[in-house]
Amino acid sequence: MRTDNNSGVKIIPSEAEVLKLEARYEAVTADISQELKELELEEEKALTRYHKSFGELRELCQKYNLKNSEWQNIIYDKREQLYQEAELEDYDKKIERKANLLNEEDKKIGILNSQLEGILKQIVSECGKGDPLEEEKISQKDLESAKNQTKYQLSELERKIAFSEKAIQKYRENLTALSEYNNFSADEEIHFEQDFKKMSEKELRDFKGMLIRDYNDIIRCVQKCRETLAQTLNKIARQEAFQDASYKTPLENMLKVCDNAAKVLRQLNITLESYDSLMKQLEVDISLVETEKKNVTELLEDYVQNIHKNLEKIGRNSTIKIREKSIKMLKVILPVWEDNEKLYSLRLSDLVDEITEEGIRLFENNENAQEYIGRKVTSKNLYDTVVGTGNVQIQLYKIEEQREQQISWNQVAKNSGGEGFLSAFVILSSLLDYMRKDDSDIFMDKNEGKVLLMDNPFAQTNAEHLLKPLMNLADKTNTQLICLTGLGGESIYNRFDNIYVLNLIEAHLRNGIQYLRPEHKKGEEVKVETILPTHIEVEEMLF
Repeated sequence: MRTDNNSGVKIIPSEAEVLKLEARYEAVTADISQELKELELEEEKALTRYHKSFGELRELCQKYNLKNSEWQNIIYDKREQLYQEAELEDYDKKIERKANLLNEEDKKIGILNSQLEGILKQIVSECGKGDPLEEEKISQKDLESAKNQTKYQLSELERKIAFSEKAIQKYRENLTALSEYNNFSADEEIHFEQDFKKMSEKELRDFKGMLIRDYNDIIRCVQKCRETLAQTLNKIARQEAFQDASYKTPLENMLKVCDNAAKVLRQLNITLESYDSLMKQLEVDISLVETEKKNVTELLEDYVQNIHKNLEKIGRNSTIKIREKSIKMLKVILPVWEDNEKLYSLRLSDLVDEITEEGIRLFENNENAQEYIGRKVTSKNLYDTVVGTGNVQIQLYKIEEQREQQISWNQVAKNSGGEGFLSAFVILSSLLDYMRKDDSDIFMDKNEGKVLLMDNPFAQTNAEHLLKPLMNLADKTNTQLICLTGLGGESIYNRFDNIYVLNLIEAHLRNGIQYLRPEHKKGEEVKVETILPTHIEVEEMLF
């Protein structure tokens, strides 16, 4: 479609014109595509030649150790390359010839040095000196005078030789007199202040006598010291404190070598070193024992403190209403742990020390310490020793018909039978409630149900003012009471939701046989599983 410029009317080309235009477009694009392919092919060939030339250039740079700056501005010329290679080859040949000449000269130098060494050795062997004296240092001597001086020196040497031979003879005579001491070994060199060369024969004999005298005195002193050492070691070995093998064996070893003071001293040092090592080991063991004692004391203290905390929990659920007043039936009043913590720690430490000392005594006597420790390390004894059970106050309430009175645990025995039973039930229900609690379960009410079966609890507790708090406390602690009794009355019946009567019925089939028949007197009938016994026999027994 095209638009006429004069009239602005759009003209639709015919089908023949479209085919003609398409053919023309294909011809033009075909030529361009062919040229483009040829150009890409040429580009690829040029790139290949470039990489090849670049690789050759890099090899030449590595071969001749050239930097990039040395060839970047130089136009490559094949003839120049051949010329430079010829020059380089010529230089290599020259270097090789110089190296050969240098090698030949080194060989000549080695031969000359060898000849020089031979000449120097010959000079030393013939003249006694390696280097000749310089001419200006050579002095003219009077040979006759030098000869006379040499003769004089020779006569002086002969005189000294004669004196030395005489002194040697003198020394030999003294050494012969001291030959009995030749077997003595000298452990160290001894230096004397006297100059033996200047001593006369008499002075040397006197000095020898003095040495023998001193030696005999030393021998007597050493013998006396040996006897004293042996007596001292024997005295120590006989003492009761040193009868242990760890002390007695080293003493016996020292007695065996008491003739040699050096060996005794060596044995003593070895013994002292072993004792020092043992003491260090004992110090380590003591530190471990102290650490273990501290750990045991801390564990026992945590245990006693845990008992203390749990005692506070007993009775916390014993609050009931009596005559419209909330009364806590059981109060356990304890000393404040934090106020007496240091005293408790001291008491516990003393107890551990006492148990340790007695246990060691029992072990030393080969007695059984387990029974003793079992008696001492009990919850009651630990708590009584550390805190003191006498410091724990237990307060209950005595419920009378018109009033309630707070009393201590010691006053419970003075109560009447019913009041005493109520106090005992308060303790029992509080203990059951404490034992059933699970402090780790945060999603439950921590008050699990209990069932308490009692035989005739109403013998003395049938009064309403006693039964009502008993039942309220049972309900508070979620305790179900199953009470077997032959008593009746509204004061008892009104306290229970369900009441059953068990009747003994005579059996008609067998004489003297009875069976139980339950009768539901009060409460709703509850469908429960019943376990029927085969038979129950009741016999009268004479005592």
